[in-house]
Amino acid sequence: MLEVLPARLTDGPEILELWTGAARWIQAKGINQWHPDEFNLAKTEQLIMDRELELFVAKMDGIIIGTLYICWSDPVVWGDLNDAVSSGYIHRFAVKRSHLGQGVGRELLLWAEDYIRSKGKKQIRLDCMADNERLNQYYVTSGYIHKKLLHWDNGWKINLYEKE
Repeated sequence: MLEVLPARLTDGPEILELWTGAARWIQAKGINQWHPDEFNLAKTEQLIMDRELELFVAKMDGIIIGTLYICWSDPVVWGDLNDAVSSGYIHRFAVKRSHLGQGVGRELLLWAEDYIRSKGKKQIRLDCMADNERLNQYYVTSGYIHKKLLHWDNGWKINLYEKE
């Protein structure tokens, strides 16, 4: 059974390993999104302590196998569509490579949706690279509706998704 808990500073190295593992996998697929060298322990610990967001770990049998964070506003990505009143935003969603295909991601995502709703928010929002076909399909089959395609100056194309 999956247990989702607020991240602690001592979880930093395991969270970092999840993110860098996911980044290596993403890069191996030729997707220009997460890069392993953009993650480090100091940044991970800063996110754990950041009061503007809530970082969580998912454990199974006491072992961290997933992570994500939730923030209540995201003007950098969502721009004029940002909604700090009725939306929660999911970021850095990652599952341990050894647990892919076992429903862990789906369970963690459903947990995050329930958590956001428990805070009185109506919309659950997330984003991903437009060229990550697998992840885009995953979000669509999870009930997310495509809201907008962003074209950033650095060449990134980002899809914005929302679920009520």
